[in-house]
Amino acid sequence: MSVAAKNWAYRVASILILAGFAMLCQPFTHALFVLGFPVLLAGVVIFMVLDHIPDGRIKED
Repeated sequence: MSVAAKNWAYRVASILILAGFAMLCQPFTHALFVLGFPVLLAGVVIFMVLDHIPDGRIKED
């Protein structure tokens, strides 16, 4: 996975986490509250998966 694609995916994961948290905290509709946890969970899972994928850079010892 290229560094640019990984950075883009990190941004998507971060947006999902923030959106899920906002959906859980909003007092307007129950439907948004119900969808908040799956959105938050999807963001966290994507973030954790990305942390385990090497970026393809060569490490110099």
